Amino acid sequence: MQELVHQLGIDWKLLLSQGVNFLILLTVLTFLVYKPLSKLMEERRKKIEFGLMGAEEAERRLKEIDQEKAEKLAEADRNALKVVGEAEKRGRSRFDEILKTAEGKAEEVMAEAARVAEHKKQEELNRLTEKANALIKEAIIKTVELDPKHIDEKLITQAALIIKEKA
Repeated sequence: MQELVHQLGIDWKLLLSQGVNFLILLTVLTFLVYKPLSKLMEERRKKIEFGLMGAEEAERRLKEIDQEKAEKLAEADRNALKVVGEAEKRGRSRFDEILKTAEGKAEEVMAEAARVAEHKKQEELNRLTEKANALIKEAIIKTVELDPKHIDEKLITQAALIIKEKA
């Protein structure tokens, strides 16, 4: 075997020294390069995983927020419709109150106008009655040719009543 190693040109001392150098180099690279590099890559992998989990959590949270937003908007719409309905109802109620009040005032005005018209009618009737009484008195005086002092109010009133009944 030694001959075979010698024929191949392998120097076992050189091979041994190269093996020791390789082991030293492997040890140095393992501690100085491989371990820090693998530690750095592991930290990076954990950060990426954490970021992915955070992104998934953020996406899930965003969906929840969108759902809550939709619910809040639907609730706000319902509340707005309810408020508008109540305002419309109050508006109709207020309109009815105002209408009733206006109708009441219109009736009062109409009643007052009727009272005023009746009062004016009564005044006019009284004035006409006085004129009629005066005319009747003059007619009686002229027809009877009596002294105006002898004709009393009772006679004039009776004559006016007779004229009213015939009219």
